[in-house]
Amino acid sequence: MSEDLRNQELINHIRRRPAMYFGSVGVLGVEQLAYELVSNVLDLYLTNQATFVDVELNGVAFTVADDGPGLPFDQPSDREGMSLATKFLTYVHTTRSQDEHVPHVHMNQLGIGLAPLNAASTQLTVQSWRSGNLWQQYFVQGVAQDPAIVVEQGNGRGTRIHVVPNAEIFGQAEPRAGVIRSALFEAAHLFSGLRINFHGERFQVTNGLQTLGFMLLSPLSLSVGSKPLPFHVTLRTENTLIEVAVFGERRSHPQIFSWVNGSRTPEHGSHVEGLLEVLKEVGWKPALSLIHVVMFDPAFAGPAKTKLDAPHIREAIPNILREPLIRYRNP
Repeated sequence: MSEDLRNQELINHIRRRPAMYFGSVGVLGVEQLAYELVSNVLDLYLTNQATFVDVELNGVAFTVADDGPGLPFDQPSDREGMSLATKFLTYVHTTRSQDEHVPHVHMNQLGIGLAPLNAASTQLTVQSWRSGNLWQQYFVQGVAQDPAIVVEQGNGRGTRIHVVPNAEIFGQAEPRAGVIRSALFEAAHLFSGLRINFHGERFQVTNGLQTLGFMLLSPLSLSVGSKPLPFHVTLRTENTLIEVAVFGERRSHPQIFSWVNGSRTPEHGSHVEGLLEVLKEVGWKPALSLIHVVMFDPAFAGPAKTKLDAPHIREAIPNILREPLIRYRNP
């Protein structure tokens, strides 16, 4: 079967079974489209290629913009007369990402890709700076209406994508501003330093999980003693970025929050098991623990599930955290 025919079959399957790809054919599905574009910017931020993401909602439509390196409209694809960026936007990939880049993070357990997002849109307009040119291309139901054109020249940077979700798939469902805001607010704490703009608000956090932990605990439970600040570290190994914040002493049932590659893992798993082991070693029963693990290994570049099963992370975390925790507990 040719690549073109195989791709068209995949596109048709997405439209016949949209809930399999977007999680819902209602408001949750529309919100997933927005999360997909933001997640792409998170990938760029982790590799120092972007510093901000802007999200705008306008009824059923939304726009996501960034200051990243732009889509490769200046590079040819293996399809005659088609840029690599256009192929990314119209051909469904069967790998974890179009270019197998790492890290590859997600704001929740789903990962879509640009082509399925485009196929689920009535209209999609992209403007992207690349090699001194601002490229523009317009799509209707995932089909390019014309080749990409240069609309401006200069030293600009970044990509802006405007999406009108397909009403035949999602009805007139509008992304909920409060839900999107909450997700972006959490993302700002998981990716410290990234600037997130949303409807006139700016979210930018220096000590992500530490700040988030202070908000999760009742102020009355934060006694000031010899440790006025919680344990908080961000450490990078060859293939893993780990951020941990640990608060207080347990007085009742402990609270634990965990994430992998940007999405919550409510059933925890290997990363939490490793954290609990090393906390037990140093004799600490905290009131609140937060851990976020970003894995740069391509094997873990797909969307995280509700529970992490990665024995090497279970083994690595005690070794990574043991010395910092001992220093914190016994200065």
